[in-house]
Amino acid sequence: AAALLTSVVQTSLRVIAADGEVPPALLAARMNRFVHQSTASNGYATFFYAQFAPGGLHLRYVNAGHNPPYLVRRREQGVEIRELSVGGTVLGLFPDVDYEDAEVELLPGDLLVAFTDGVREARNSEGEEFGEEGLKDLLREAVGSADDVSAVIAGRVTAWIGSAEQHDDVTFVVARVAGAPALAAPV
Repeated sequence: AAALLTSVVQTSLRVIAADGEVPPALLAARMNRFVHQSTASNGYATFFYAQFAPGGLHLRYVNAGHNPPYLVRRREQGVEIRELSVGGTVLGLFPDVDYEDAEVELLPGDLLVAFTDGVREARNSEGEEFGEEGLKDLLREAVGSADDVSAVIAGRVTAWIGSAEQHDDVTFVVARVAGAPALAAPV
């Protein structure tokens, strides 16, 4: 059932996004109707969608019930982590939903980190979750390229899990805005 739902979401995204520049809020509303009509009454999907403006320094996004991705910004005085939560409810549960989108100005060196709930809910052998604060603490320390930060996340979460059985996928995406170098060496 999950694979079928994922297929419906991917297909609807391809079809709706092919219409040209559809604002993220309108795209999510159209996708919601499509998913609602195409799945069982209890079928739903979380969804985060972002568009980068020409030049790559503006991000316009909508969040439909997904874990808010983090915008991680390093400054001389510390690390700021902003949650990208503007949007609305999950796709597919209700026939007509209005969504909001938001725009964020990006700076060279900013990181965008999107992740499934399996990252926060990754459990160690004692049953403790990696947690939202565990991920944020890790992101405050990890610097460097997107590949460097990805490697740190993967390494830490894998070490946390150890041999404990997991019940969800552990998936994340890291993107870094090109430009100024990080303020410190990778952890």
